[in-house]
Amino acid sequence: MNRFSIIMAAYNAEKEIERSIKSVLNQKFKDYEFIVVNDASTDRTSEIVSKYSDIKLINHTENKRAGGARNTGIENATGEYIIFLDSDDVFADENILSRINEKIGNDIPDVIYLGFEAIGDGFEGEFIPTEHNSMKENRIIEWNYANVWDVVWNRDFLNKNNIRFVEKKYFEDFVFYYTGVLKSSSHKYTDFVSITYSSGRTDSMTTLINPKKIQDLYYNMEILLNIYNDLEDEYKKFIPYILKDHNDYANRLLDQMR
Repeated sequence: MNRFSIIMAAYNAEKEIERSIKSVLNQKFKDYEFIVVNDASTDRTSEIVSKYSDIKLINHTENKRAGGARNTGIENATGEYIIFLDSDDVFADENILSRINEKIGNDIPDVIYLGFEAIGDGFEGEFIPTEHNSMKENRIIEWNYANVWDVVWNRDFLNKNNIRFVEKKYFEDFVFYYTGVLKSSSHKYTDFVSITYSSGRTDSMTTLINPKKIQDLYYNMEILLNIYNDLEDEYKKFIPYILKDHNDYANRLLDQMR
């Protein structure tokens, strides 16, 4: 069993994926497996990835969006911990996996929160976990970044709680992230930048405004409502905060459409 499974969902990523791949393969810590799920790309993504013998390439014949591709990665993962890395993001330097491994040590946390740096239009800076913002309540109420790629996930924890992504939907991160945070019973955090995130992607599916995005937001809200009864009583109070944020975002999208 490997220490880490690095899972990268890729769709028409020929322009940037090689840079992301190299940031993984250049890691000094080698106890990991690298899984790339090519989500039925129509460009040279599969051809580029297949050049690297150290990568386990899985090709979808049907586009299942990022959620479906990541689920395929999880089902094929064997590592103790899962890290999701987008095909246009990179590890900050060659020592990241070593430093994360040191932080985990001999403990078995459900989640490890990572720092990240955002580079792009309108969203820039370093976002570093602290003891304060890594507490469950503050992760829900104060931490405004529901990203699955700035968290290291214990694979057994995900499987035990049947935590998976919604497929073929926008905002597939939301349900996975909040379910994982709310159901986790132990955590750690790092105090350094692990991921460099490329924001302001004008050609990204998530930057487009259309009615389906609003529909999918409400779909995700319904799922979050359904997990309410599965939560311990002390954590049920957080669901309204999450739903309000989702509803506010849906209203902003409606305003943009108008």
